[in-house]
Amino acid sequence: MREAEFRNYLEGIETIKSKNKAINSRISRANTAEQIIGTSLDYVVSDDDRMYDALVKISSDPRERSGNIQNTVRWYYRFCNSREFPRMSSYKR
Repeated sequence: MREAEFRNYLEGIETIKSKNKAINSRISRANTAEQIIGTSLDYVVSDDDRMYDALVKISSDPRERSGNIQNTVRWYYRFCNSREFPRMSSYKR
């Protein structure tokens, strides 16, 4: 994960309230996502099928609460690809 670049990206998002706390939480969750997935987020977000598989794996992990870790991975996907990843239900393999 490109942590410093991701942090700068998040700092530029106007809709994020309480910048410091929210950004630190997202960075922490991104690190947790990498632990769950077992690989770098950069590798995961470079391919939509890997992204889908990672979201499925994260959703079944007990550390995932209310979709927070998946949401962070989606933010990282948006940072790297300049577009949103589709909803799980509408993603076609």
